[in-house]
Amino acid sequence: MVSPKLNSCPFAGSTSETVSAMHTVDAVKSDVDLAGLSLRCAPGGIQVVLILLSSLPRADHPKVILTAGPNRNEFEGSVTQSGEALLLPQSATSLAAGDWQKATELSIEIATNSNPIRGIVPIGGLSAALRSLYPHCAAK
Repeated sequence: MVSPKLNSCPFAGSTSETVSAMHTVDAVKSDVDLAGLSLRCAPGGIQVVLILLSSLPRADHPKVILTAGPNRNEFEGSVTQSGEALLLPQSATSLAAGDWQKATELSIEIATNSNPIRGIVPIGGLSAALRSLYPHCAAK
């Protein structure tokens, strides 16, 4: 059951079984290959994952540039087993818990072997999403 508080949050999730929260890209401002941003519980805490609609080779470690407000950060992503998600390092989670909470959107650029994948994810409600995830992730 979704609580009204979480329902108003763009990263809506289930209150009793929340293990991830996701927000989709702004379709007008984004490439079709980028679906959204996910925050998920994992051993050791919360992970930031970019969800793709096309697969990347599992051996790839593409450069990812994330910009929130005036802050631009570069990361090396890790392609997940399915190839349709890109796991970001723990430093991205630290930014989500800090600097990103002052921004309204996150600009994403993923360097690929063909064309870069670009998009914008509105991140209003990010702090509410993290607050709802922390107790559930700690219990996992």
